[in-house]
Amino acid sequence: MLYLLRQLIFASFILCSFPWPGHAQDLTESDVSMIMKKAREDAEKMALPVNKYSEEGLKEAEETSRLFHSPEFQERVQCEQQRLEKEVFGQYTAPWKRKSQQTAAEQAGPKGSLAAGEKVLLFISSSVPDETVHAYIAGLDKAADPKVLLVMRGMVGGMSSARTNKGQSYFSRILKKELDCPRTETPCERYEVPIHLQPSLFARYGITRVPAVVYEHEGDAFLVQGDAGLDFLLERINREVKSTGITKLIKKIRGAL
Repeated sequence: MLYLLRQLIFASFILCSFPWPGHAQDLTESDVSMIMKKAREDAEKMALPVNKYSEEGLKEAEETSRLFHSPEFQERVQCEQQRLEKEVFGQYTAPWKRKSQQTAAEQAGPKGSLAAGEKVLLFISSSVPDETVHAYIAGLDKAADPKVLLVMRGMVGGMSSARTNKGQSYFSRILKKELDCPRTETPCERYEVPIHLQPSLFARYGITRVPAVVYEHEGDAFLVQGDAGLDFLLERINREVKSTGITKLIKKIRGAL
């Protein structure tokens, strides 16, 4: 590409400075060939200046990429999107959202198990064995409740994973319906369970080790931590809170409902 650019530049220069015959129509094929030959020779001698800022620019671009893909920055973006949607575009989108929610509710059929004001958060990390995380995801798929969220602190491998795609590889693996599904021309079936990257929730609920489950109801939160099945962790919480919603969740996870 640079070679062609050099040829074009020199051809333009020569065409402007060449001592033409009296009229342009007097040019012969030999004249044009000579001009193009001279342009090629001069283009080969042309050396474009080296960009002394290329290395510095590459470092800055990589740093910008890491910051943009960091969980903290993405969370700020989500907050700003929500603020703009509410404060700037709310009056325009509210009627459309009400209609969309009504249509979605009609199409979805039965609602989730948890009542209004109830929420369950399941905290995990890549340090938890894949088999355990896979079992949790399968349970959440059976529960099919939008108020039950799967939460991680951030991308697997930290900010550097934005370049290595290590985090994407991890999510792609654990979301398979069969962990040992081989790579073939036929894509592996995957769970449609969203994974939320929100480090602030770890701080809010004081999560010190994973797996952990938090049940929140109207401002009151109950936490259990330990390497156990999701249904068992929910049972431990329900001994205290006695929620019919959690009872339904447990039954769904166990395939009894």
